[in-house]
Amino acid sequence: MDKRAQQRMVVQPMQIGDVRPLFPLVQAQDAGLTWLRWQSYAKRVVRSKLGAREGILVARRSGHALPCGAVCYRIDRDLRFGRILTVEHVIALDLLYPQLVRSALTAALERLAVELGCDIIRSIVPANEAEVAEELRRAGHSEDGRTLTKHCRPDTL
Repeated sequence: MDKRAQQRMVVQPMQIGDVRPLFPLVQAQDAGLTWLRWQSYAKRVVRSKLGAREGILVARRSGHALPCGAVCYRIDRDLRFGRILTVEHVIALDLLYPQLVRSALTAALERLAVELGCDIIRSIVPANEAEVAEELRRAGHSEDGRTLTKHCRPDTL
């Protein structure tokens, strides 16, 4: 990938001004997500301190205010691996170069894992997100198990 194109992508922790513009991007991935649920989650994450147990990284083109991608993360402890960075909800909405956004987010997550002292990165990728899974494979990630989900409340069905 063109190094100049990569340099035009900026990835930073989400700020309060990103909450509203990110909602359509996140909702495009999860049509059932409500504004109230997103706002509650996002504002809680924004208020947390730098280096907190969870966060959202936002990708945007250099010099542009609107985001074109995001990823949620949290720090967990794992019996087998120790401190891990768990990654979910990778969103890359760029009409021309979505792979560029995914690549920038993946590189930012690797830097974040090192900064936070995590031993591994565990990415949870829905079965219908083949492009995200492929980007992670190109970055050296491999499949290690399977995630199964069961909805326990009627309102989540």
